[in-house]
Amino acid sequence: MSAAGNARSGSGAGPVQQGLKEALMETLTAILSPVQEVRTAAEEQIKVLEVTEATGRHDKSDYWCHTFMCLQLASVILKQYVETHWCSHSDKFRPPETSDQAKAAIRELLPRGLQESISKVRSSVAYAVSAIAHWDWPEAWPQLFTLLMELLISGDVSAVHGAMRVLTVFLMPPFTREVTDTQMPLVAPIILPEMYKIFTMAEVYSIRTRARAVEIFTICANLICAIEELEKGAAKALIFPVVQQFTEAFVQALRMPDGPTSDSGLKMEVLKAVTALVKNFPKPMVFSMQQILPIVWDTLTESAIFLNLLLTYVRTEVNYTEEVDDPIDSDGEVLGFENLVFSIFDFVHTLLEKRKFKSTVKKALPELIYYIILYMQITEDQIKVWTANPQQFVEDEDDDSLSYSVRISAQDLLLTVAAEFQNESAAALAAAATRHLQEAEQAKNSGNEHWWKIHEACMLALGSVKTIITENVKNGRVQFDMHGFLAGVILLDLNLPSASPFLLGRALWAASRFTAAMTPELIQQFLQATVSGLHDSQPPSVRISAVRAIWGYCDQLKLSESTHILQPFLPSILEGLIQLAAQFSSEVLTLVMETLCIVCTVDPAFTTSAENKICPLTIAIFLKYNNDPVVASSAQDIFKELAQIEGCQGPMQMRLIPTLVSIMQAPPDKIPTGLCATSIDILTTVVRNTKPPLSEMLVCQAFPVAAQCTLRTDDNTIMQNGGECLRAYVSVSLEQIAQWRDEQGNSGLWYVMQVINQLLDPRYSEFTAAFVGRLVSALISQAGTELGDQLDQILRAILSKMQQAETPTVMQVQTKAGRLQSECEFSPPTFFFLLCRSCFTALCKLLQHGLNTDDKRLQDIMVKGEEIFNPDDGIRTRSKSAKNPERWTNIPLLVKIFKLIINELSTVVEANASRFNPTDWSQDSSGMWEEQDDEEGEEDDEEDEGLAGQLLSDLIASNKYDDDYYEDDEEDDPDALKDPIYQIDLQAYLTDFLTQFAQQPCYSMFSSHLNNAERQTLQSIGL
Repeated sequence: MSAAGNARSGSGAGPVQQGLKEALMETLTAILSPVQEVRTAAEEQIKVLEVTEATGRHDKSDYWCHTFMCLQLASVILKQYVETHWCSHSDKFRPPETSDQAKAAIRELLPRGLQESISKVRSSVAYAVSAIAHWDWPEAWPQLFTLLMELLISGDVSAVHGAMRVLTVFLMPPFTREVTDTQMPLVAPIILPEMYKIFTMAEVYSIRTRARAVEIFTICANLICAIEELEKGAAKALIFPVVQQFTEAFVQALRMPDGPTSDSGLKMEVLKAVTALVKNFPKPMVFSMQQILPIVWDTLTESAIFLNLLLTYVRTEVNYTEEVDDPIDSDGEVLGFENLVFSIFDFVHTLLEKRKFKSTVKKALPELIYYIILYMQITEDQIKVWTANPQQFVEDEDDDSLSYSVRISAQDLLLTVAAEFQNESAAALAAAATRHLQEAEQAKNSGNEHWWKIHEACMLALGSVKTIITENVKNGRVQFDMHGFLAGVILLDLNLPSASPFLLGRALWAASRFTAAMTPELIQQFLQATVSGLHDSQPPSVRISAVRAIWGYCDQLKLSESTHILQPFLPSILEGLIQLAAQFSSEVLTLVMETLCIVCTVDPAFTTSAENKICPLTIAIFLKYNNDPVVASSAQDIFKELAQIEGCQGPMQMRLIPTLVSIMQAPPDKIPTGLCATSIDILTTVVRNTKPPLSEMLVCQAFPVAAQCTLRTDDNTIMQNGGECLRAYVSVSLEQIAQWRDEQGNSGLWYVMQVINQLLDPRYSEFTAAFVGRLVSALISQAGTELGDQLDQILRAILSKMQQAETPTVMQVQTKAGRLQSECEFSPPTFFFLLCRSCFTALCKLLQHGLNTDDKRLQDIMVKGEEIFNPDDGIRTRSKSAKNPERWTNIPLLVKIFKLIINELSTVVEANASRFNPTDWSQDSSGMWEEQDDEEGEEDDEEDEGLAGQLLSDLIASNKYDDDYYEDDEEDDPDALKDPIYQIDLQAYLTDFLTQFAQQPCYSMFSSHLNNAERQTLQSIGL
């Protein structure tokens, strides 16, 4: 380090400077050595040289003429240098920080590298420039955009590419953090016209450079649309002037066949750009987009280009009959052919999201669905992967799969289209499937070995949307030979001597989807084939598909109350599932367990007779895979079903309870982590699903062990689960718990109180008390006045716990008044969501109490009201927020409660309207759309008031705007379902309260504090 220090202190001396250059060059050369020891020593030397402030300059200033490999390596090292030493606020920062003098020198020298002829070097330099700009632009580097613009208009192909690389990185997250509404008006008018020139000059610039221009246009469009949310008029000023010429150029690019000036990568970027325009632009753009979209759509669906794209995909990906030459971008990454397909599907999804453009998709449904089925075919790659890895087959083909492929994307699009246009999609799918099946027959007769893939794709398509197919065929709206499909296609394929295992598996699954359209005799034929498919002599894909088919038969025949058809096959089904469970793990095992669970519900008498096989297997799987939460959950579901069957309760408890008790009594270091908590959870499930009176084993053995386990642990999860377990006992059979005594004479109720006190103990994390309110509620509900002084003790412990809490749900407070003040300064998404109904009914009563009693404790509390915004501030970036702290009005607590009640009513009304009155998207009336658009515009104006001034990242992160935000998280909680408050119609309750409140003399004072949105909510209920 002393040498490095001398180098820094003497950075101005010529000999030292020259020595540092030579040392750096030798080190770069050594890193390329084939000898590992030499490379390792050089890497350590780089770390030493990296802390000399001259290194950043030498990396690029004097070595442009060195060999390619050294030049590229120097670029990478410079990139790392900027990440680690440029700014002390960086997450990757390591001291020392680059001096201001060195920073200025690097900023002056670095842009030269953007003109370097070597693409990879330009890319590394571009990243370094962007990384520096993240910290220094515009304050310390105001000339950056001027430099970039000079490069863009220079006509030098390398310089243009280098500048565009900087823009691409700089305009993407996280670098966009400081690109604000004040800077974009300076950037967009310069960048966008240049991007248009580059994109349209096909003879001058390469395909990849032109694609980069389109990418930058898309990024800018998205940013401008985000700004438009808060700065009305931004889009009109910044993007509207160039949209028409861009969209016309996009159409031409889509029509251009692949060749020297076009390929799938360029078309992919064009489609992304058009998708961004459709998705993000406000209403003034609708007219322009309506002119251009039909052209784009026709280009995609009717032109030879789209057909060639489809045929190329089938040849190169599905059947592997020829090789594909995928384009490669400037970073060396392969632009897979599938990416263009994804862009097309994303474009269609976007059209479906916009009312104005739904009819465009609707008119093209017959051809669209025909093409979708082709994209749903199994590829040769998938066949190889799934044959070698059955677990991957289960994961990829699961309805909730996290995998992504063209096949899954096509299926997703089919489901979306079917949901939007049910009747039309059913007719289009029936016609497309019929056409495909006919063409597949011709291919089969002509010797095409891949004919079966179309059959498999048709079965997948029809089975995926079986409800709309069966209903429309049944009602006569769709003409489709369902019996011919089942008997003449599916059953026939099952009997083929050398059919693909994946065709056989799909046929088994597809048949299980259409039991409603089968005769009992046909169902039995398919059931026999499915049971045969479970045999261990079958390929894994067939056995797995048979398991899925069994789940489907159980589900469908239960709905139609025809489970008697299944009964003769249940022994063979159970035997096959047990064999599979013993042979597979992970994804396959989860599927088997889920199917075994539903099999247990088909015939209680059979399940009782087979309990001696089902229960030991489930216990063994639980113990072996307790660290797999999905498998453990499936085992718990089976225990739940067994507990609900009276004949299984005694035998199951005799097998299961001793196992659970031994786990709960075991020392923590003797059992796997999490096993004890899961065991308590399983015990809770058994108790919840057992009709009282509970067995002696549950009360006298399991209960005290669960309570003692909860009391002696310091594990948060065990304490939480233990509290929930005791709640189950209290809810199901409090009388038995109260009557039970241990050897010291302590009752079960005493144990419950001890657990409550432990969960509320200030010494433990507040997370241990996450569900203690439910236990307390259940205890008060069941025991009532029998608690006596213990109730006061519980409430005091709850207040004490709330005072030491630090999470947003329970703010740290010191007094009751302070607690109420803190709670009311929180909006519904953070605090009141927890118990929405009970919270707002309580707030209504609290408000009424404060007025009726003139309670000074409530009237003297002031809380935050509305945030004060400066209309000249524009978008509130993080840097602005740091310089200008938030400002709020102060209003009385009771007024705040009044406003919260109104806001909750607005939310509930909106949620109920969307839940019970879904829009009928299938209508075509243009007049209706115009009227709705006008209404939508008014709604947008209302929303702007509530959104103004918020950070974009905060809006994205906020749970309040999630579709399922107001879903009740207690829907499956049996105690909540029994609570009278759960039955309250919150919209009616709040409406009635506000109507009565408006009759009181103080109403005018309260209403003077309302904003426009709150006034409109009251107007909607006649106030």
